[in-house]
Amino acid sequence: MVAPDRIDQQILHALQLFPRAPFARVAAVIGVSEQTVARRYQRLRSAGVVRVLARANPTRQPGKSYWTLRIGCRPGTAQALADALARRDDTSWVSIGAGGAEITCQALVDDQRAGLLHQLPRASSVLTFSAHQLLHRFVGRGESDWLAPGHELDAGQRTALLEGVPEIHHDQSVRVEEADTPLLEALVRDGRASWASLAAATGWTQRQVAQRVATLTTAGAVYFDLDVANTAVGIHTVATLWFTVAPAHLADVGAQLADHTELAYAAAVTGKTNLMASAMCRDAAALYHYLTTKVAAIPGVQSVETVPLLARVKQAHFLIRDGRVREH
Repeated sequence: MVAPDRIDQQILHALQLFPRAPFARVAAVIGVSEQTVARRYQRLRSAGVVRVLARANPTRQPGKSYWTLRIGCRPGTAQALADALARRDDTSWVSIGAGGAEITCQALVDDQRAGLLHQLPRASSVLTFSAHQLLHRFVGRGESDWLAPGHELDAGQRTALLEGVPEIHHDQSVRVEEADTPLLEALVRDGRASWASLAAATGWTQRQVAQRVATLTTAGAVYFDLDVANTAVGIHTVATLWFTVAPAHLADVGAQLADHTELAYAAAVTGKTNLMASAMCRDAAALYHYLTTKVAAIPGVQSVETVPLLARVKQAHFLIRDGRVREH
């Protein structure tokens, strides 16, 4: 797999900011032809560097919630258990860390059915188990975190790319309905699927599909994400950070962390450690620098546990095989 060059990485950054951005707009922003953007995106997708997908906000799905699971494993059993978890439709971000002794993953829990929270603690390979419900995901101030600093779009390019894109207003009355299932299934497979293919998948008109996607996304009921092969864009050190924060400072600490480009994710959770984040750095030295500068400067952080990840088995939806993003 050839490492992405400057143009590739700018395309990736544009898609991280605006996952369904028209290729013509991306091309105008970075100064190449539309054909170049389309060709390079298809090459990156075919090479397993990136996948664009949609995800439903679980808070808009009655009876469902996201949990992060920490699973301590018997020696030699982590890979097999991680592979089994990755094949499930209700899991994401399955990783092996802590020297190969711990698995972390995110699980979508249906309150009406017995699932992983009931099954895993009884598994023979599991030594320890803790479950942390996601209470609130912290989002940065309008700036998507960029995975590979050095070739990112500048402020002017970001403004041009996002011109006219509606802001998310988090309308709690808008929910994912049963009738949306074919639409969401198609967008999980390919978040950049054309209106024509989405219309074929749902039986709606292209206009109806476009209107429904706009309604769901601007209301925060559905969001688009990128599954990226980290090593392909120069990210070689990934770690889960478990923070203990005084309750009075939790919202402020979370908001500050959400603006750190070193973090791909930050959320308030239940448990002894009440905030977790995913750090993505070029190497261990960069992670150390981040912890001793930006994190150290935040008032209210009482402690942080750093758990380096040895292997990512699954991202938001797609599996990771030989360092590439692959279908199930």
